[in-house]
Amino acid sequence: MKLALGLLHFLLSFITFLNSINANPVNLNERDQSAGTFEIIGETGVGAMHVSLVRPTKVIIIDRAELNTAKTSDGQSAISTEYDLLTNKYRVLNLHTNTFCSAGAFMANGTLIESGGDVIVGTIGAGIQSLRMYNGCDDLTCDWTEYPNYMITPRWYNTMVRLPDGRVMNFGGCTKATNKNTKDINSPTVEFFPKTGNNATDSPVTIQLLLDTLPYNLYPVCIVLPGPVGQNWLFMSANKKAQIWDYVKLEVVKPLPDVPGSPRTYPLTGSATLLPLNYNNNYTAEILLCGGSFDLKPEGPADGTCARMNFGNDNATWETEDFGNPAQPRVMPDSILMPDGKVLFLNGAANGFAGWDTGPTTNRLHSAQNPVKTPFLYDPLANNGSRWTTLAASNIVRVYHSNALLLPDGTVFVSGSNPNSPPCPTCEHPTEYRVERFTPPYLLTGAPRATMKTVAGLTSINGLTAIEVKFNQIVTIVIDSKVPSGAVFTACLIHNGFVTHSNHMSQRMVVLKVDSVIPTSTGYAIDVVMPPNPNIMPMGRHNYLYVLSNGVPADTAVEVDLK
Repeated sequence: MKLALGLLHFLLSFITFLNSINANPVNLNERDQSAGTFEIIGETGVGAMHVSLVRPTKVIIIDRAELNTAKTSDGQSAISTEYDLLTNKYRVLNLHTNTFCSAGAFMANGTLIESGGDVIVGTIGAGIQSLRMYNGCDDLTCDWTEYPNYMITPRWYNTMVRLPDGRVMNFGGCTKATNKNTKDINSPTVEFFPKTGNNATDSPVTIQLLLDTLPYNLYPVCIVLPGPVGQNWLFMSANKKAQIWDYVKLEVVKPLPDVPGSPRTYPLTGSATLLPLNYNNNYTAEILLCGGSFDLKPEGPADGTCARMNFGNDNATWETEDFGNPAQPRVMPDSILMPDGKVLFLNGAANGFAGWDTGPTTNRLHSAQNPVKTPFLYDPLANNGSRWTTLAASNIVRVYHSNALLLPDGTVFVSGSNPNSPPCPTCEHPTEYRVERFTPPYLLTGAPRATMKTVAGLTSINGLTAIEVKFNQIVTIVIDSKVPSGAVFTACLIHNGFVTHSNHMSQRMVVLKVDSVIPTSTGYAIDVVMPPNPNIMPMGRHNYLYVLSNGVPADTAVEVDLK
């Protein structure tokens, strides 16, 4: 009997101990420090050279004209598909102009504008002066609309950016296929969409920066700088040069110091990021450029540094730091702004550069070697030297033509790599159609996730239309939550932009002020303040509102239309 009572006492004590462990699963200092997980969830059907979130549950995939497993209704190899995040299946779309190494950005009304490309291939027409439009839908009827000769200037490896005034700007590129730019094929200009119909205002404007940065100035960096209404400034960078440029006056505002380290634009490709903008410091801009490469040699070392500039003072200079801890040189990295304010880096290689290998295809890694499969997480608020966390590695090689994209549920869509035409299943690194979902550490803590029930008084969340909100508006979000009393809530707006070749065009994050948190019978009513003007977050759709409790995102973000 004593033995039985002792055993019962032990079991009760053990249960009490287990309950004490789980009593406060969201304690910020006792969280599970999981390194994240990769999971294969589907296939893209075409090479994922370009990706973009066109609806809350739809990712558009764009490739070049090449032999792909997905076929159109007439049996031709497809160029584009739409990936459904609910079913993990793709739907074949119809494109008739070659989108090889093109660019994209969203209009304020939600229309994706995609432009540029390459020459005629078989039945696929030339895309180099083409403009294409795509409006996402939920009824499986939407498709591409194409304008084959819309652009004044031929553009290959161009960059596009969504402007605060609702327009889209096309920036740089070259006029025909190359592995590096040259004077005779350079497109050192900008042009705007939509056209005004006035030849004087529609004519391309020359950018001296793109004349001075040959030959490594393709897919140049272009980022809208935050500021007051009436400021019209862009950060521009190519090769190792940088400047501030006014897109209304069409002139240089200020040259900036050269970027330290290697060139960081194609084909010596690094990745550039506007770090999260925050109301706490009056939305001061900080730019981070990481990785790159030093030469057009497949065996040459990639750059293991990052360069960071704070625009909070008039004499800003570049701060350098290691790319990872310890440093891991990487060319072709993708950088993704995460809802908790950190930056996720993944994909790429330790040696070489972005481009095609002209040799045999049996062990083809194109022009890069030694894939880097380990993601890094970067904390912009930590001190230099303490900003990096190494996460769990993928089993899949993601090098040339690979991509990554944040999703509304807080996970990351990872796709593409290593195109071979036709696909090469016997290669050491075959054409990669598999899609991975990377689940970040913040979703692996065991902490409960909130559910947004209403936003700005509306219950129709992520429906046919985005929820309309206004600049400076205080927006009430009602959530159902099992988060315990005393939880810390944060919120942000994220625009994912258009992703290709490590260039996350127009990607942007703004930390929102949480004005009040009021407990309800089922959760909380949270008031958040929208950004003050379009220079902080450009107007329009495809801005996703994330709410986090103790650093854990709600089960989905909500698409808003910022007016």
